[in-house]
Amino acid sequence: MEVKTSTEKKEKGINGVLYYWKRIGREISPVWFSCVMGTGILALSMKLSPVELSMSHTLGIVSLLDLLARVLWMSSVLLFILLILLWAVQWIYHPQQLQSSLNNFMQAQTWGAPPMACFTLASGFVIIGPELFGFSLCLFFAQALWLIGIIASLFSAVFIPYLMFTRHTLTTDATYGNWLLPVAPLIGAAVPAALLIPHLPISLRTEILVLSYILWGSGIVLAAMITILFYARLAYFKVPQGEMVPTLWLILGPPGQSITAIFALGEAASVHWETVGKTLHIAGLMFSLPIWGFGMYWFILALLMTLRASRTHLPFSLGWWAFIYPLGVLTTGTYALRMHTQLYLFEICGMLLLCLLTVLWILVTTRTLRCLYPLFKSS
Repeated sequence: MEVKTSTEKKEKGINGVLYYWKRIGREISPVWFSCVMGTGILALSMKLSPVELSMSHTLGIVSLLDLLARVLWMSSVLLFILLILLWAVQWIYHPQQLQSSLNNFMQAQTWGAPPMACFTLASGFVIIGPELFGFSLCLFFAQALWLIGIIASLFSAVFIPYLMFTRHTLTTDATYGNWLLPVAPLIGAAVPAALLIPHLPISLRTEILVLSYILWGSGIVLAAMITILFYARLAYFKVPQGEMVPTLWLILGPPGQSITAIFALGEAASVHWETVGKTLHIAGLMFSLPIWGFGMYWFILALLMTLRASRTHLPFSLGWWAFIYPLGVLTTGTYALRMHTQLYLFEICGMLLLCLLTVLWILVTTRTLRCLYPLFKSS
């Protein structure tokens, strides 16, 4: 009798845990991976900060920024693993939720978040990971995440617009900055690719470099088209209200990503393409300066429009993570310009952006945890 009771208790416990995971898994959607993107880019921004690099190279010490970067990056890795497990539960037990998210126009845009999370973590495995786990293991995970991200980014960049063109019902005033989410991973793929190229087999390096330039160029063209459409939408239908306000900040993503990517690819090209590598590097600088100017212009506009909306109605949603990642890649793009121009203007701007990025991350993370508490408590 005691054995039976013990077995029943064990089965009840297992069923309870399974029910808990099923319930939480039902609530997961691709937009949750924006938390991984935001936390990961803050870690990279801290690690690549000119102040952090100066202290590490000059004094040979581990600075506070370096320690924070390691903690944040590990947090993003653990969160990514948890979300993958919960998303797998959804695929198994709630497949209708996946179909529903693709059929819903607004939710479908967020399918660009998982590949961007893969690319962010892949870059972290190369830049931060070796200090914690050793280079060989980190290189393996970085390559795996980059490959998975490439497949997922091609899916989001092709299939989501296909659904928009053939299935979703849209109106002109439904043009938002989140249209960038499915196509932005094409630009983001170039950064981890450039970091991984020196460690790939020699026979693959040129092919991966060419592929990265192709994806980068495709993403830039698509992002430019969407930005123009969104600018027209703002002019004709004014600033979006409520939960759509954070999508204003998504316009910062392509400028920041493209600057970081073009410099990373230029450095790789200068090694593997001796004849045109230097030319591509110079072309990257000529591209980055005006693009950075546009990014800062839009940053000021987005900040003013957000402050205006906060005085009336700016409810919290997971869309608030749109404040974090675009600002983070604009920060790393500013660092790249500082490195290649040696101008203190970019160092000062980069540090100011990092300070704002940190404050916003703390705010958004706190609000996210507060909203999660009732969900876990009821489960």
